[in-house]
Amino acid sequence: MKLNKRKLQQLRTMRCWSQEQLAAACGISVRTIQRIEKTGQASLETTRALAAVYQLSPDDLQVAQPIEVLTFSLICKYAWLVAFIAASIFFGLWIVDILIPTLKGADFNQQYELHHNFRYLDFGGVCFAGGFLLLGLQVYLDNLSKKQLTRRRHHLEE
Repeated sequence: MKLNKRKLQQLRTMRCWSQEQLAAACGISVRTIQRIEKTGQASLETTRALAAVYQLSPDDLQVAQPIEVLTFSLICKYAWLVAFIAASIFFGLWIVDILIPTLKGADFNQQYELHHNFRYLDFGGVCFAGGFLLLGLQVYLDNLSKKQLTRRRHHLEE
């Protein structure tokens, strides 16, 4: 969990506790207290122990993220899906407005002229390619964050 390290340090210093005293009160190691105050990362059990000592809820110790940040990260994470949905809509419009009348005998060029040369197929293809690029980027970023998490865990175990 990501904890507010500044708040944790303030709570400790307000009580005039050393890191050793806080560790003893929580029943965790001094090294864990040092790591938490440096990185802000803690397990759920450690967060609960700290919250109990300070008589707070675990939520009070966490870093508060504004809703705008959460919304933006959610949009970025699923942008590829939006691109694929747009591609599906453009391909569907192309089939309904241009391909089906052309198969029934309408002039293909005339169908495009009716829609002011709006190229459903072109926009659908661009959205589809963009979706694949965004999906690839998302997979790469997820993989990169998993590798960093693994390195951190390995580093902490040493």
